[in-house]
Amino acid sequence: MVLATACATPATTLSASPFPTISAAAAATQRPTSTLTFALGADQARFVATVMRFVDAFNAEDVAVATALLTDDVGGSDCDYGRHEYIQFRGKTEATAWLRGRAADHDRLQISDITNSNPDPLTGSRVVAVSWLARTSALLARPVVPQVAAKVVFSQDGSAIRAFANGALPCDPAK
Repeated sequence: MVLATACATPATTLSASPFPTISAAAAATQRPTSTLTFALGADQARFVATVMRFVDAFNAEDVAVATALLTDDVGGSDCDYGRHEYIQFRGKTEATAWLRGRAADHDRLQISDITNSNPDPLTGSRVVAVSWLARTSALLARPVVPQVAAKVVFSQDGSAIRAFANGALPCDPAK
């Protein structure tokens, strides 16, 4: 088991785009990372690392790196809050098209927290829930705080994402 202590500094997001990750008002309400000690097993540490690499690539509009973190049979969903559209994808080709669309809209996700969605080690479950602090894009007039966490399912070794369920109906930023 790996023990770690988080620093009390705000999370930062690197971005290759001139678009900010969140508005100044949202940044002012951003909470610092936990100062609590937490324990992660090696598997859980891999899951968190994979999610962070994926979200960092997503936010940097690096479609190639984000796609490389997906399995060939990946499935997923998302809400395009700017267009009020529910999106589903199956397989790397459709996932890549989804990622290109998100990059073209300068979409950004800011993580609030990552939780173990199914801690039962006997089932071999490799699932986390990712809650979002804010989501921004070129089409959105203001940041959206998605009310539903993304369900992320991993490959057996935790190095790739098999499912990224980030969408729920209705895809309305007011809900």
